[in-house]
Amino acid sequence: MESTLDTTRMEAVVEMNTFSGSAFAVNSAGEQIFINARIMERMNLREGGLVTAYVLPNYADKRQTIPWRAMRVDVPRDIPQQTSPVVDLRKFGETEPPTLDNEIMRLLWADTETGRLWTDKEVSDKISANASTTLDTASPAECHRACTRLYERAVICRVDFSTDPTRMGSLIMWAATLRDFED
Repeated sequence: MESTLDTTRMEAVVEMNTFSGSAFAVNSAGEQIFINARIMERMNLREGGLVTAYVLPNYADKRQTIPWRAMRVDVPRDIPQQTSPVVDLRKFGETEPPTLDNEIMRLLWADTETGRLWTDKEVSDKISANASTTLDTASPAECHRACTRLYERAVICRVDFSTDPTRMGSLIMWAATLRDFED
């Protein structure tokens, strides 16, 4: 007897590893995806990694907080990283070619936007709305990776909001400086 599961394909970013080796990813709609420890180990996944997850609805008792569970994941082939450093447009002006990292820095550090917290989707929507061509648009997953790079270089700040102590349902937001979190 042969049975196949009707999975849904989703692009996602691995957001948080647990002490047991499993992890949670987030798709472009902001929905959480559970990835079990076996998949994490087998695919050598790490926080911040982009995956294509083939998911099923999660078990009924967990579906309200974590709507999906991964049955398998694919990892994109290794793409060579940019060899030149990200140009800090706050120092050098508008003369450098735009990159997603630079566009995000420009957005978060703009005088009209300082003091604001941004989700990956909000950054994506704003970048895409300002794009001159469809090639200049960016998905929430691409924006998440770019924001993570900027955070790791101490250019922007990150905050994780959670409604419970287990961080099962967390939300990542980005800001230009720590002052954006004061008051």
